[in-house]
Order: sequence, then structure tokens, then C-alpha cells
Amino acid sequence: MNSPAISKTAAANMCERINKLIRNFEKSLQPDEVAAMSLASFSNRPIIIRRLGYWNPDLIVLYGFDPNTGEALKMIQHISQFTLCLITLKKPIQEEDIPEEGEEKSGRRIGFIINEEEA
Repeated sequence: MNSPAISKTAAANMCERINKLIRNFEKSLQPDEVAAMSLASFSNRPIIIRRLGYWNPDLIVLYGFDPNTGEALKMIQHISQFTLCLITLKKPIQEEDIPEEGEEKSGRRIGFIINEEEA
């Protein structure tokens, strides 16, 4: 059985759509909240994403950390297996007073890698 051909820009297109969905979700955040994701393939543990990237034609790359342990993570997922659930968490205490470069004093927002070479 042959699998369908994947466009050379499929991951970039998917990343753009995910970006739009997350931006809409983040509009509902309170100043003491952070957008997080729960991924079925990651034991349904919530993770806070710092950056979302891609590697065309078919990989999505998530950079973030576990809000309970602070452990950094880099998750690489094929676009055909990428399922996520956006959730709201209270900001981790260690992040409360440490805004990232260019970040306003509001709910922390997920950043994105635009260029696939950075993934």
C-alpha cells in the first residue's frame, strides 16, 4: 500500500495553522495564566511550549519544559501523528517574575520558529 505524497512544505503549512489556533486560544488567557499543551503521545502530561518549529516536509518540533519538574524537552513529531490539546495552566512560580525578551506583563505566550533551518 502506497502512502500519499507529502508536499515539500506540509510541515510549514501545518505549523502556520497551529500558530493561528494557538493565537486565538491565547486571547482568553488571564495575566497569571500560561498556554500549555497536552499531547497524547507524551503520556497526556501538560507541557509548556516555548517554541514551535518545523522541518519540512513532515516534522513538527516542540521546544518546552515540564511545568512540574522544570525539565527541558524537545519533541519531534511526524505531521500525521500530531494531535494536541490546548490547556490553560497557572504560571509556574519560577516564571512569574521573569518575562522573556519582548514579553509583556501578561500571560506567557508561545513563540515560534519561522525558518525550518532553525528547527
